[in-house]
Amino acid sequence: MGTFYWEEQWADILAEQEHQLCYPEFTRKTALDLGMEILRLAQESYGKSAAIRIVEDGTTIFAYKMEGTSSENDWWMDKKLSVSRMTGMSSLRSYVEAQTGHLCPKWEERPNNFASCGGCFPVFLTNGQQPWAYVLVSGMEHHEDHQIIADAMASQLGKTIRRIL
Repeated sequence: MGTFYWEEQWADILAEQEHQLCYPEFTRKTALDLGMEILRLAQESYGKSAAIRIVEDGTTIFAYKMEGTSSENDWWMDKKLSVSRMTGMSSLRSYVEAQTGHLCPKWEERPNNFASCGGCFPVFLTNGQQPWAYVLVSGMEHHEDHQIIADAMASQLGKTIRRIL
């Protein structure tokens, strides 16, 4: 696993984002709207191309690849998803927690199957149920891959969050 840009204060911000960005319910219509919000933000706020995928119980329920993305983005998203499923937190928080010594990086045992960096955010429910859906982005800087998801979720939920950028 490579070394990625991060800042120590991100650990608290990322945990806070995961706590705040919970859904009372997450339907396929919710996923569609969220995917379209990420696409809008990529174009209008970030000015970058991204591959976007939302999965529910292993089934892709939303996917879109902007111009300039490729199957390599699928490779990255698959590996980010593996880290998030293993840890139960965003792939960026997993990376930061490992870098600060708060998480033992089990994924290092099989590095070809995992990518610990930004771009996968579990969908948490307000009732505390374990995540079964995940939002993925690949194609920008890894911390932007994370933040665009958080920005879109905050917009959809009508919440104000602290940002890592």
